[in-house]
Amino acid sequence: MRKLLLLLLFIPLLLFSQNTNSVYNDLDKLIEKNIDPSQPGIIANIYSETSDLDWSKSFGINDISKNNLLDKFDQFRIASVTKTFVAATILRLWEEDKINIDDPISKYISKEHYNILIKGNYNPEIITVRNLLNHSSGLYDHTNHSNFFNKVFENPSYKWTRTEQISACIEWGNPIGSPGNQFKYSDTGYVILGGIIENITGLSLDSSVKILLKFEKLNINDTWFEDDRTDRRVHQYFRNGKDAYNIDPSLDYFGGGGLISTAKDLSKFFYLLFNNKVFNKESTLQEMLKKYKYQTPALMDYSLGIWEIELEGMKFFTHSGFWGTQVVYSPKYDISFSVNYSKGWLGSYNAPLIQKVFSLIENKPKP
Repeated sequence: MRKLLLLLLFIPLLLFSQNTNSVYNDLDKLIEKNIDPSQPGIIANIYSETSDLDWSKSFGINDISKNNLLDKFDQFRIASVTKTFVAATILRLWEEDKINIDDPISKYISKEHYNILIKGNYNPEIITVRNLLNHSSGLYDHTNHSNFFNKVFENPSYKWTRTEQISACIEWGNPIGSPGNQFKYSDTGYVILGGIIENITGLSLDSSVKILLKFEKLNINDTWFEDDRTDRRVHQYFRNGKDAYNIDPSLDYFGGGGLISTAKDLSKFFYLLFNNKVFNKESTLQEMLKKYKYQTPALMDYSLGIWEIELEGMKFFTHSGFWGTQVVYSPKYDISFSVNYSKGWLGSYNAPLIQKVFSLIENKPKP
């Protein structure tokens, strides 16, 4: 297992170090010190067309009860990483003049959802699409209430609806400030965005994302909103070890999450996004990455469906997902790196492997 991970980490480091033995020694020490032996398994990918990198590797166990191995081509639920895809889809509609992201959401949501929000003391005439995209809408996050996961655990096969989740937002919590005044992460906002996309396109969210983000042209072939089209989805575990495999995908199907993907597809999509292959205009990417300041300082530097982090003085763009997925893009090295931990991680916003890898890359002597 350790040898496989060493190979995974070694490839990008070839770009930055001439001393192979030193790299292997440093990685050996790094892995011995930082890899959690209780982690069932990891799938990861490094992708960069400028550096001719396209490499995936898996190691560890898929289904603990069967002791079968993960495969590098396995799919997994990416949870909130879906938000990057949803935000990019909204921005593609913005490019095509089918939506104005500074319009109030009242122009794009159904009458039913409008009335639900009014009942909960939210004003759809004031909340904008941009507010939903950057989590400044003031919408309570329905997934934060204990009722949500209590219901999931009581009946894992329960099939949620978008309307039910929006209703949960107003039944379980109260508005959080005025729109635009503060950052407060809300899955509910992206559930509403998923409905807006469907209302504008007249297509399912799955079809809308695939078409508008050019999946066929870009050869993003293993990413879709989960259904019965795959037998390659891996087992993913709560941090207490409980297997989440049989939880119905409607748990987060509607835009806040819902996509399944592979490590390669995630790395490749992020790479192509930042190399201006997804949007039609370079200015659209700049709009996506625009920074925001609020009266109350934000907990993260979140833009539109993506946020910026700094590791060892280097800038990265990233999104992570509840089940244990994170993708990062490094502008400095023009490399994307994705990793899925079968059982999440503890202690930081960032997957430990990503943080340690890029810290090591940055601190190695350059050729």
